[in-house]
Amino acid sequence: MTIIEFRADYPPTSLKRHRHTKYGTHTYDPSSNDKKDFVSKISDYIPIEPLKLAIKAELKFYEKRPKSHYRTGKFSHILKENSPKQNCSKRDLDNFVKFVLDALNKKMYIDDCQIFEINCGKYYSEADGYILCKFEEIEDITKIES
Repeated sequence: MTIIEFRADYPPTSLKRHRHTKYGTHTYDPSSNDKKDFVSKISDYIPIEPLKLAIKAELKFYEKRPKSHYRTGKFSHILKENSPKQNCSKRDLDNFVKFVLDALNKKMYIDDCQIFEINCGKYYSEADGYILCKFEEIEDITKIES
């Protein structure tokens, strides 16, 4: 059983939908540069051979808290009482997950269809945005306890 765990110092990014040219003859991926940048930041953690078995993934996305959540003046380091505890910002969690899984396709694993379980969440961070990733290869999924 292989476990690959790392912190990607890369802000959570949403996967953008593929686009078509004016006449529909060509499709392009507007997220391709972002995905290449993400992969380059975590290249030390990508295995030489992609994972081949079933995979459990855990993805935690940390976004920097907006300034509007903090007080002003000499108390600017203190959160306002009405600041949200959970990150329910407009940016969708599922698009963050799709971005990471799509970027790591054919690099971390052969195909993202190998992922049978995903545990994910989005949270606020005092620091700049980052992503915690864990990929656990499972030898026989019938042995997993619920």
